Amino acid sequence: MVVIDLGRTQEEKDRLMILAMLCLCTGILAADVFIPLGFVIWGLYFLPILMSIWLTHRYAPFFTAWLVSGALLLGSLVSARTDQPDLLNRAVFILMIAVVSLLIWEIRNNQASLEREITERRTAQEQLEDLTHNLEKRVADRTRELSELNEILKNDIIERGKIDKALRQANHKLNILASVTRHDILNKLMALLTFLDLSKEKAEKNPVILEYVDKELEIAGVIQRQIEFTRFYQDIGVRAPVWEDVAAVIRRATEALKMDGIALDVSVSGLMIYADPLIEKVFYNLMENSIRHGEYVTTISFSYQKTADGVVIVYTDDGVGIPAADKERIFIRGFGKHTGLGMFLSREILSITGLAIQETGEMGKGVRFEIIVPAEDCQILPEPA
Repeated sequence: MVVIDLGRTQEEKDRLMILAMLCLCTGILAADVFIPLGFVIWGLYFLPILMSIWLTHRYAPFFTAWLVSGALLLGSLVSARTDQPDLLNRAVFILMIAVVSLLIWEIRNNQASLEREITERRTAQEQLEDLTHNLEKRVADRTRELSELNEILKNDIIERGKIDKALRQANHKLNILASVTRHDILNKLMALLTFLDLSKEKAEKNPVILEYVDKELEIAGVIQRQIEFTRFYQDIGVRAPVWEDVAAVIRRATEALKMDGIALDVSVSGLMIYADPLIEKVFYNLMENSIRHGEYVTTISFSYQKTADGVVIVYTDDGVGIPAADKERIFIRGFGKHTGLGMFLSREILSITGLAIQETGEMGKGVRFEIIVPAEDCQILPEPA
C-alpha cells in the first residue's frame, strides 16, 4: 500500500497543495496550447479548484480559478484562439466553477465546525456526567455523615437534657435544704441573741463579762447578717440567663434601698444585656455599698460606653472612694466591713455569662465600677420615636 506524505503540519500540507496546483496549471497551459481538446481542458481545469477547497484560506478557490483562467487566457493568445464566443464561454464557466468551489469550501468548513462542536459538546457532556456523578456521591457521603452526626447530637442532647433535669432537681433539693438549714440556724441564733441580751442585763455590774457579752453580740450579729445575705444568692446559676433591660433592673434594685438625699442618674436607656436573673443584686450591692460606706454620697449615676469589644457599664458616686490597695481585694470573699460577700458574689453572678467587673476610681473622688459586657451579650435598642 502506497501512502503519500503531504506533510505533518498544516503549513506543509498547504505548500505541497499549492505546488501541485501550479504544476497542474502548467500542464493545462501546455495542453491548451499544443492540444486544443475543448471541454477536456475544462475538466482538467476543475481539478486544481477542487484541490484548493482543502486549503485553510477561505478564498483559495477564487485565487486558483483566476490563476488557471490566466493560464487558459495565455494559451488562447498563444494559439490565436481569440474568438469572442470562446472567451465568453470560458469566462462563464470560470465564474460557475469558482462559485461552486466556494460553496463546497463553506459546506466542508461548516461540517468540520459542526463535527468539532459535536465532539466538544460530547466531551463536555461526559465531563458533566462525571462531575454530576462525583457530586452525587459526595452529597450522599456528606448526607450520611450529617445523618450520623445528627444522630450523635440528638443522643447528646437527650443525655444533656437528662443531666440538666437531674442537676435542676439536685439544685432544687439543695436549695430546700439550705432554706431549712438557714431557717433553723436563724431560729437558734435568735434564741442565742435573746440569752445574750439577758446575760448582758445580768452582767451590768461586771465590766469584764459585759465586754465579753458585747463582743459575743457583735459576732452573732455578723453571723446573722451573713446567713440572711446568702438567702439572696442561693439561686445563682440555677435559672437560665435572660436578656435584661438594664434601666428596668436598676429601678427594681432601687426600690429596695433608702435613697434619702441621694440623687440617682440612670443614663442607660435602650441597653439590654444577657445575664443571670440575679443581675439585680449586682446593682443593689453597688448602690448599697455607696450608701453604707461612701460617707458623704450625694449622687449615684449609671451610664454606658460603646467599645470595639462591646459595652462598658459605668457606675460612679461622689463619696470617699476606695483605696488603691483595696481595688481588687474588695472582690475577695470575706473582705470588707459588713458581710464580706457582696462584691465577691457580684463578680460570680456576672461571670456566669462572661461579664467582668473592676474598680477604676480615684480615692477621694468617689468609686467608679466598670462592668465589661462582650458584644454578643449586649444590645442597644433604638430610642422610641
